[in-house]
Amino acid sequence: MKPKYFLILLSLVAFSCLKQDDLKLKNLTINGFAPDWALPITNTTLTLRNVVQHANVGNTLTVDSTGLYSIHYDGRLLTASAADYIKIPDQNFNTNGIPLSSPISSPSYFLTVSDTFADKFTYTDTTGAQLNHLNIKSGMLQMQVQSTFQQNISAQIVFPSIKKSGNALSINVVLNYPTTSFNQNIDLSGYNIDFTTGTPAYNNLPYKIIYSIVGIGNPITTTDNISANINLTNLQFSFADGYLGHHTIPISKDTIAIEIFNNTLNANIFLENPIIKLSVDNSFGLSAVGTFSTFEGITKNGTINNIGGNFFNNPIVLNGPTAVGTTVVNNYQIDKTNSNVQNVFNPAPNRVVFQGNIDIGSGTPVYNFITDTSKLIVNAEAILPAWFKIIDFSLQDTLKMAFPKDTDILTKVQFKMLCENAFGLYASVQLYFTDSTYKILDSLIAPPNGSNIIAEAPVNANGVVDGSKIQESVFDMDKTRYHKLAPNVRYGLLRGNLKTSSTISIQIHSKDYLRVQLAARFLLNIKHLNN
Repeated sequence: MKPKYFLILLSLVAFSCLKQDDLKLKNLTINGFAPDWALPITNTTLTLRNVVQHANVGNTLTVDSTGLYSIHYDGRLLTASAADYIKIPDQNFNTNGIPLSSPISSPSYFLTVSDTFADKFTYTDTTGAQLNHLNIKSGMLQMQVQSTFQQNISAQIVFPSIKKSGNALSINVVLNYPTTSFNQNIDLSGYNIDFTTGTPAYNNLPYKIIYSIVGIGNPITTTDNISANINLTNLQFSFADGYLGHHTIPISKDTIAIEIFNNTLNANIFLENPIIKLSVDNSFGLSAVGTFSTFEGITKNGTINNIGGNFFNNPIVLNGPTAVGTTVVNNYQIDKTNSNVQNVFNPAPNRVVFQGNIDIGSGTPVYNFITDTSKLIVNAEAILPAWFKIIDFSLQDTLKMAFPKDTDILTKVQFKMLCENAFGLYASVQLYFTDSTYKILDSLIAPPNGSNIIAEAPVNANGVVDGSKIQESVFDMDKTRYHKLAPNVRYGLLRGNLKTSSTISIQIHSKDYLRVQLAARFLLNIKHLNN
């Protein structure tokens, strides 16, 4: 390639990396830099908002009245519907054999006799529920009647506390001997059950059997009887009240991602006052308590931050509404004044793992109610104010790079870096040159210098920045080094390590920034242009 083409190629490489504003003449130089051929590489003003937006995550960055940044992460821990966790178990009732109240014995019976029998079934539930009322959304009553009488039977079975549109459930039974068995299924959708008749005033299901024996000449004995077997199956409620039993709703193990720290090579950040807010919407007509068996932060390198000590005021009382169709919102704030929440977030994690339970109906039975639309919704918000006690934070950015291979007219390359630091953190900066596989080939700042150190901005007694530091640096690359590097360079890794040397907490505000300008100057041997 002839030397004049070097300039053409150099121009193409430059223009492929530039934005329109970079082509303005005033942007091609840094004050005091008079290049033979100078190209801007980057001109960046970095704030905490830039970092959060670059992370491309669903978090929110807020600024309080003082300008202090806080990063917010929202997560849904649980959505629990009453119908999914509070079940009405199938019930099986049996009357046993019911003889005539005045037994009859005859070898040949032709008369008609009527009788009545009344009793109650008892609802049973392994959760210890004591039901008062149940409005049935769907379900079946399966009834089977058996008779040992060798006569015709006409019966009516009435459930006075199972009603629909004000009418009690009544089932007519006809058994014409030799038929001795009767079966019927009743759709209970829309029926309401009142379990309060009797003592105690819950779990009672009274019934009455009114029947007639019509003799047809067959024998009748004192042991003859009728019996009924009743099954209530697949009951789904639209409303239930009373004491609804003891239930445990699991908060399954899950993770809230703190993505802002995913872009770091390493992070050793201790947050001064992390805050967790819990919001629990409860439309169950009952109170509950919540506990967390696991709530821990895990850093990118696998360090686990355990809770330790009292956390979340364990357990958390979740109050419920007193009227159907309403919701009680329970709000809790957990911070360093009332918990060990700092143990979860220090050092700063990139994910928080949680697991727990919500306990309903423990302790002394009390009146509750639920509907099929009742829900428990648990939301958590982590608020991380940018207020650091100790920080060791590494960031990295990737730049596309391509150097011209024809170096006949090149004498050396200079890189010029201008940094203005308005963070209360000092930084060491290094640019690595890599091949297409990101293998590091060389670094801009060669040993023994190691990297460029930029002093932190001054801060006041509260750790708030009240000035800035400016530093200008020039780094040379000779022709031999360039010859070896240029054919293989495809990317640059710009890496910065941020640290605080202060013993006080450092706050990051909306006005804080780090401005970095980097340009390359190609020094040419002009005599070669005439060849």
